[in-house]
Amino acid sequence: MKKRNKRIAAMLLSGLMTLSLTACGQNAPAQSTDAGTGESAAAAENVELDVLSMPTNTSGLAEGWWAEEVADAVGVSINMIPCGDQAEQKLQALMASGELPDIVVFKDYKQMQNAVDGDMLLAYDDYKELLPDLYANAGTSLQYCADIMKDSDGKSYGVGMKIKTDLETKGTFGPFIRYDLYKEIGAPEIKNLDDFLTVLKQMQDLTPQNEDGQNVYAISLFKDWDRSYMTMGMFATKMMGITMPDEGSLAEIHYDSGEPVLTSILSEDSGYMQFVRFAYEANQMGILDPDSATQRFEDVVQKVTDGRVLFMLDSWGTSDFSTMEKQNNGVGFMPVQPTGYKRLVNALQPMGSSWVMSVSKSARNPEKAMEFINWYYSYEGARISQNGPRDVIWKMDESNKPVLTEKYYEINNNPEAEFSGGKTFVQGRCQIPQAFWLSSVDPACGAAVSSPYWEKPSYAPEDTALVKEWQADYGAEDMISYLMADESRIQIEPVSSYPTYTDEMEQLSGRLGDIVKTGSWKMVFAKDDAEYEQLKNQMIADAQEVGIDRFVELYGAEYEKCLADAEKYAQK
Repeated sequence: MKKRNKRIAAMLLSGLMTLSLTACGQNAPAQSTDAGTGESAAAAENVELDVLSMPTNTSGLAEGWWAEEVADAVGVSINMIPCGDQAEQKLQALMASGELPDIVVFKDYKQMQNAVDGDMLLAYDDYKELLPDLYANAGTSLQYCADIMKDSDGKSYGVGMKIKTDLETKGTFGPFIRYDLYKEIGAPEIKNLDDFLTVLKQMQDLTPQNEDGQNVYAISLFKDWDRSYMTMGMFATKMMGITMPDEGSLAEIHYDSGEPVLTSILSEDSGYMQFVRFAYEANQMGILDPDSATQRFEDVVQKVTDGRVLFMLDSWGTSDFSTMEKQNNGVGFMPVQPTGYKRLVNALQPMGSSWVMSVSKSARNPEKAMEFINWYYSYEGARISQNGPRDVIWKMDESNKPVLTEKYYEINNNPEAEFSGGKTFVQGRCQIPQAFWLSSVDPACGAAVSSPYWEKPSYAPEDTALVKEWQADYGAEDMISYLMADESRIQIEPVSSYPTYTDEMEQLSGRLGDIVKTGSWKMVFAKDDAEYEQLKNQMIADAQEVGIDRFVELYGAEYEKCLADAEKYAQK
């Protein structure tokens, strides 16, 4: 693997001094119209747009505050096409029919390439007059999406999502645990996954049932996000400082030598295989939810909310349990990073992630689709989508900086209250992946898109008792501040783009994915070590026969191109 370009490293490290993270539509509550689209859009007739978002679980007509904001700003309503764990099959069926929904969020560049090859997408270039904010704020991503297309006409048919122009300096990273129970057992140091198992077993023993008499399990997993592997393994490797680049990859990237080294996810020391073993051990210890192999994401979130789960790899559902009332009684989830690992920090992403948003040639009203995308990629639209309605949840102060309103803190204190359209704030949030990473700074006001980076107003309540306890334990405001204070605690990812799959890589990924997903789940629920080893050896043998080593070889070649792209597009 060639050496990381020094200028990339310098760019990334200097970015540490800028800004930070959370996640689209978490519990943070953002109105307004964009100068380029707002006045006429608000008076326009409401047009329904069908959106197939491959990474999204929800379906149906969007309702609540975000839907109202979109209707006011652009004059459209958003109907989410059902996707979930059948996303690939749904997309294939639509591609075969020759027509895609109005807007599609693809999971990778290959899917976009296939749609372009089938002449199913509109070029943003042909609607540029409707897209001033998109081109101003996502021009690098548009150019990248145009450049990587085979047999390209030089036009862009997609734009990357989660564009990241500034690194995290505040906020939080997972994993999360019930901190009150952790402290009750003495808060022992957690160095690695094995330590987590010991700690979680003790925590579950303290509270084997919730207040309603339902069984509590320390760990609860789900499989509807799986693609070429157990996707929960990808989230786990982040706390180990390892990159699993995308959901179709059977390779991961380690940095032990100081340089990125690509390896198979089935290698003995891979982070992925460590996670599978971790889940197996958890099951053997009786602390893994037996529903893990059959339930969906929303099932787990409900269990977290009901107090039936003690550990989460990300913040999903944790704030729904950790109400302000509970936190002021010292109860709730807080992050705990194992001390024996570096935490992975995602690179700057001027090109965006490999999730790309496109407009279909079959769009019933392509102009309205373009206007919506332009609003979504405006910083105003991003602030609204990620935080809540303007002048309700946040406002611009006399210094032209965004600041949370008192209403925001009222909602935090009463998250179950109806907020708008018969929905709570959380129920009405945006369900499409965010256009910008939350730490990205709006150059017009010099503030990040998301509220965790804004200055606290004088009327902001004090931190809860639980948060204060955590802060005292860590000597930091939050987990990201703690990690970023010492470079030995973090591993900054050295590349911000994702390999484009060749046809051979795509075929191998699909075939290998069937083997790895099935084998991994079987291993988790193996009856004993002997069966675990037998299943592991069989999975590896089957994967080698299909060509996992060939996939890693091909992926490595494409990753080399990404290292070059990271330098090239970072300069734009």
